Amino acid sequence: VPMAKGGHRTVVITQGGDPALVAFRGHVTQHPIIMLPKEKLVDTNGAGDAYVGGFLAALSKDLPVDECCKAGAYSASVIVQ
Repeated sequence: VPMAKGGHRTVVITQGGDPALVAFRGHVTQHPIIMLPKEKLVDTNGAGDAYVGGFLAALSKDLPVDECCKAGAYSASVIVQ
């Protein structure tokens, strides 16, 4: 899907307990999540949404993608407990 003004899309794919994937300009990078012990997991519903919220909050502050992923991972790790 083309973007207005010649911009480039950033695609973020969360994968549950596996690293998140970020695709930008034809390159795909993996970013770690925060693994929690099973006894701390209460409900994983909303983890992906929380990841997106943390990612976008960091992106709105013009942080680099790896920092955005760290913010997303943190947000997701909090919401599942």
